This record gives sequence, C-alpha cells and structure tokens, in this order.
Amino acid sequence: MEAENKEDTVLSFAPYKFLNKNKNIIPLSGISKKKTIMCLDENDKPITYESDKLGFNNTKYEKNINILVLGDSYVHGQCVKNKSNLIGQMNELGKKTIGLGIYGNGPLIEYATLLEYDRYFNYDTLVWVFTPDNDFYDLSIERNDKILLNYFINNKTQNLFEKNNIREKEIYNYLNKRKKRKLRELARLYHLDLAIIRGYIKNIDNKVISFDDKFYYLLSSDNLDETINIFNKANKYLEKREKKLFVVINSINPDIMFPTNKETQNLKNLLKNDINILKNFFNEKNIRFYDFNKKIENEYNEKNIDEIFNEIRLKWDHYTPKGYNVLAQEILKLIN
Repeated sequence: MEAENKEDTVLSFAPYKFLNKNKNIIPLSGISKKKTIMCLDENDKPITYESDKLGFNNTKYEKNINILVLGDSYVHGQCVKNKSNLIGQMNELGKKTIGLGIYGNGPLIEYATLLEYDRYFNYDTLVWVFTPDNDFYDLSIERNDKILLNYFINNKTQNLFEKNNIREKEIYNYLNKRKKRKLRELARLYHLDLAIIRGYIKNIDNKVISFDDKFYYLLSSDNLDETINIFNKANKYLEKREKKLFVVINSINPDIMFPTNKETQNLKNLLKNDINILKNFFNEKNIRFYDFNKKIENEYNEKNIDEIFNEIRLKWDHYTPKGYNVLAQEILKLIN
C-alpha cells in the first residue's frame, strides 16, 4: 500500500465495476485525497479533480452543509471542471452542497451510498438526481448483488470509511491491473461506457438484436417497481432523521428526446411512461420533485440543444456548464 499511495494521479473508480463478482467489499467512492482523472474532454485533454477524504469529487469535505446530493455521472461532474459542474454551481449560488455521485451509479448503489455516508454530514435536504436513460438498466444489474441487497434488506452498511485502507487497496488492485491499457480505461470513463448509451448507441444500428432484447429492463415493471421501493424506503429513512427528500428527474439524452426513427420513439415512450408513474408515486407520498425534461422540451429543440448538452466525439454527452447552471438554479429555486 505504501508504494501505491505514492502515485500522484489516479483514475476514477466506479462501484459498478465490482458488482456480481463475489467481492468481499464494494467501494462506493474512489481513492481519497488524490488528483483523479475523470474523463477526456472534446480535445482529448483529461479533466481532473482532487478527491475529498471520502473519495468523492468535492473541493473540500465539510460536515455542516445545506444540501447533500446523490446521483451518477451528472453529480460526479462529468465531463466539466468543478466550478462548472452541478455541485460547484449550487455552491456558487449560495448553498453549501456536497455531492456523493459516481459515474455508473444506479438507484441501489445510491441508496447504499446514502446509508453509508450521510452520517458524516449535518444537512437539511437530500437531492437525489435520477437519470431515466440508464438508471433502470443499472438497477437491473445492481439488484443481483448480495452486498447491495444487504443495504436494502437489512440496512447493513460496510463501514467503508473505517475500512478505508481495505477499500482503497481493492481499488488500487483493480486499477493497477489495467495500467497497460490506461487510455482505453480513460475512454471507458466517458459517458459511452454508461448503461443506456452502451446499450442504445452501440446497438441502435444492429438490426439483428431486437428492440425487446435491447430494452428488456424497460419492458417489465420489475425495475420500475424496485425503483419506487427504493425511493419509498429512502424517504422513510430521511423522515426519521427529520431531513427532506427532493428528487430531480434528469433530462433524457437528446438522441432519445428528439427521435429520428420508430425504435427511438418507442424507447422515448417507454421512458416517458415510467417517468409519469414515478411522478404519480412522488405526488402520492408528498415527495417533492422536479422534472428537468419539461424545461428542456419547452425551451430547446434540435437546433439549440447543444446549449444544454455537450456533443463530444459526435455523441451527446452530459450537460454543458450552462446546462448544469440552469439545473442548479431550478433546484435551488424550488427548494427555497
């Protein structure tokens, strides 16, 4: 471990890489207090950040804050500099905010992250950023992992902060095995490696694979039902601690938002249906939420969507700095 810790720069790590592999531990964040490579920007330049003491992408750790944010790559800050990402802009707008997001996270990993780490913060509101594009797929993988299920069924944590040496050793072992193909690993940190983009873009032109096989995780209600169960349990957990839950429904990817063929339109219809069911559940449980899709659909189209979404290597990626700013303002306006 001593030799490993001397490295000045490390690659970011995502929990999903350890799922369903009979691991004894699943790290829910990356290496702590290290310069960390997140991704490559449109010019193939690395975007980096200094991780906090818990291994997340925050400028610094603070215990007393206003808002704690759960989510995936949109909370992790991919692929913009920290001052321009969602957490950075919420802080700039006057609310002390900490993000506990890692790329590739789905609802069950995010629930585990809540149970594992919220004890280290005094906060008022939990903002949970839900990404319809890939979260239903992510959950279909996560719900088979015994360690994650232990969080949900038994409320049993791994005590990862107390086991930080063990946690980081596992990450270093994983990263060191991939040093010979570092550039490939960097490319995989990109949004193309995330679930729906991997499943959708990779196969969209593959006529051999049927629509049902590509999007099996949306054609059954199982993953939607489990998503609702996770939000319901998280809400009860927070209510006992007198904390508020606010759910953000991320905008779906422009390739899906503006469909150009029947298959993509069918995919959009499936996602919209599940989003509406989720929103009905939130209304029934008096859980506050914000659907970013509404603003995108009302104010943007194929011609100006690049103001909100980055297009990198001819693929739509995460939000631009403006996109993160618009979302940050909408969240704080509604919370306040």
